[in-house]
Amino acid sequence: MSQITEPSAVAPATVAQAQSVPVEDPVRLVLPRTLAVALAAACTTQMEEHRWSAGNVAAARRVLTGGGAEVLLGALAERLDRSRPSSPGWALLALPAALEDGELQVAAAGVLAVVGCPFFSIRQGDGWLWIGEETSAAKDAASFGGTGAQALHIDAPNVECVPEYTSLLVLRADPAGGGASLLGDLRAAMARLDEADREALREPVFFEGQAEDLRGVGARRMPFPVLEDEEGQPVWVRWAGKMLRDPRNAGRTAVLERFAAALAETTVAVTLGRGQLLVVDQRRIAHGRTALGYQQGLADGTRRWITQAKATFDPAAPAHQTLNAVGRRGNA
Repeated sequence: MSQITEPSAVAPATVAQAQSVPVEDPVRLVLPRTLAVALAAACTTQMEEHRWSAGNVAAARRVLTGGGAEVLLGALAERLDRSRPSSPGWALLALPAALEDGELQVAAAGVLAVVGCPFFSIRQGDGWLWIGEETSAAKDAASFGGTGAQALHIDAPNVECVPEYTSLLVLRADPAGGGASLLGDLRAAMARLDEADREALREPVFFEGQAEDLRGVGARRMPFPVLEDEEGQPVWVRWAGKMLRDPRNAGRTAVLERFAAALAETTVAVTLGRGQLLVVDQRRIAHGRTALGYQQGLADGTRRWITQAKATFDPAAPAHQTLNAVGRRGNA
């Protein structure tokens, strides 16, 4: 039977690194070993261009709509329910940490397949779904795979088709105790601004990054509006904290700073251990991290290793079908 359990207390080092950000003790949804092993056996690493293959998606959905998966599927659907403003907009799942790295990645891809269609937006050497390498001080400290703090952001805010879901899978936690994940509620933060600020953020005049050599996200879109209304859909808040330092946004930093301050008021920190999968709805939640712990003296093969994959929204995915079924029963 799938379970929902409370985690152990957060380590003091992580609390200190969060720097006044409230540390949330989140419910972790447990993917039982039987289901994880079934996913690893039923699915492969096969890709179709930048997408996990249709055969893999179908196989994963069969596993996670079968016996023993009902509680997990329902809990995941509730945490990512877009129709309920009180839903968190993110979910943290605990996969069996004793599985091998490849098995963890295949099982985690299977979990993503119940909310959408998994894909990568940045091609890595082998073209596999999960991107990411061991943390390195040689990388920009604030980048993915770097050692410093990372400001709250959504992935790819500067393209036509922003990925609906992003996810982080931990293969190795920071042995120095840092790197807590930060989660900020974009819609709640936007609601804290006055209408004049929201109107200013609707103007298509903002810039972020470069948006080069991406997959599955459409064309580069710059400049863009931070707040974008989309008919029949939840709004997009195209946000990245580094927009505050981008000279192309000079003259508009005051409103960006006000939004950043509002977002900080909604932000919590959560800790991730090996085998834990964080799934984030980018229409609702921005993510970032605190700095990693002291890295001096850590040998290669021991530092933090976290990987990332995206997913499109698929209304036919089991999690959304579960919500539809609950809604139909409630209206009966």
